[in-house]
Amino acid sequence: MGLRKTDLAQFLKLFQFAERSEETFNTIAHIFRAILLDMVIVRRFDSFEEVRMHWQTLENSVDHYPFQSFWYQKLFAENFCEQKDIYLLGIYENDTLLAIGGFERVDKRILFLGMKQVLGGQDVSDYGDILFSPGLSGSQQIAIWQTLVNYFRQKDILGLQLDFVREDSKTYVAFGEGIGQRESSFAKASVDKQEVAPYLSVPSSWEDYVELLSRKDRHELKRKIKRLERQNAFHFCSQKTIKNDFEEFIRLHRTSDEAKEKFMTDAMKQFFWQIVAAEKSDYRIDLCFLAMDNKKVAAIMSFIGQGRALLYNSGFDPEYGYYSVGLILHAYLIKKSIEGKLKIHDFLRGSERYKYALGAKDRQLYNIDVTLT
Repeated sequence: MGLRKTDLAQFLKLFQFAERSEETFNTIAHIFRAILLDMVIVRRFDSFEEVRMHWQTLENSVDHYPFQSFWYQKLFAENFCEQKDIYLLGIYENDTLLAIGGFERVDKRILFLGMKQVLGGQDVSDYGDILFSPGLSGSQQIAIWQTLVNYFRQKDILGLQLDFVREDSKTYVAFGEGIGQRESSFAKASVDKQEVAPYLSVPSSWEDYVELLSRKDRHELKRKIKRLERQNAFHFCSQKTIKNDFEEFIRLHRTSDEAKEKFMTDAMKQFFWQIVAAEKSDYRIDLCFLAMDNKKVAAIMSFIGQGRALLYNSGFDPEYGYYSVGLILHAYLIKKSIEGKLKIHDFLRGSERYKYALGAKDRQLYNIDVTLT
C-alpha cells in the first residue's frame, strides 16, 4: 500500500514549523506513525514448514537468543501446544519482512510462543521476544507492535502478556518509548520489572576476571579451587553429546534438590533431550562435567553461539557439596568462555547467590501487559 498524498502534504507542511511548538511536533510524530502503520501488514503462516524459509533467513541475519530460534519454537509447539492456538506471524512493509515471531493464545490472552508454563507450572524458556530485521528505525519498531496489537484486537483477544522481555530488546524500547505513552489512541500498556538475568561481560584473561571480583569473593574462589584440585578433580565438556552424557546430566540434576527432582519429570527429560538432539546451526549444546572419585559430580547444560554462553540448567551430587563442585564447575566454564573469546557469559533468569559470587551483574527483564480496549 502506498503513502497517502494528503498525509504526506500535511506532514511536510507541519515539518516546516516543527521547532515552534511541542504540540506541532507531537502532531507530526502522530501523522508519521500513521503513515508507517498504514504500510505495515501482518501475514499469518499456516504451519512451521510454510514459515521455515522466512524465519531461518531472518534469524541467520540477526543476533538472537535460542528461545526465538525456529528450531526451538517448533520444538516447544510440538510438545506443549495445540496448532489452533499458535500464531506464526510475519510483519511486512510492502514486501519487506520487518519482523517474525510465534505467539500462543491461552484463554483470551496472547503470550509469546514458548513462555507459558508447562508440565504442572514449569518455565522452560528464559527470554520472550520476536525477531526484528536489522537496521529498523524507532518508528518502524513501534509500527510493528502497533500493527500486531491491532491484529490481535480483531481476534477476540482481551490482551497481550509479554513476559521476560530483556531491557536491551527492541520490544521493550517500542513499548517503553512508544506504545505505552499513547494509551488513548492505541492501547493500555503497562511495563513492569519482572525478574533479572545476571551475566558477565567476558574479560580477556582469567587474571583480569579474578581481579573483577570483590576481595572476599576472589579469596573464596581461589580457596575453593585449591581445595578441589587437591582431590585430583577434572572437568570436561561434550559437544558431540552422546546419550550417556545426557543421562548423567539428568541424574545429577534430579539429585541436586527436591525442586529439581520435581521439575525433571520423564516428559521434561524428553523435551530436554529433543533440545540436545535438534538440528540447529545458530547454537550448539555443551554438556560439561566435573569429575572426582571416578564419577561425575556436577554438570551444566549450556547453549553456545552468537558470541555467548547461556547456562541453561545444572545439577550436582550433594554428597560433594563440601567441595562446592557446582560453583567451581561454573568458574571453570567462565574460564572456558574466556579461552573461547566469547563476549557474554549469561547465567539466564534467576537471582541465585552463586551468580553474584562469580561476579555477575543484573540485566533487567520486564513484563509488558497490553489491554485491548
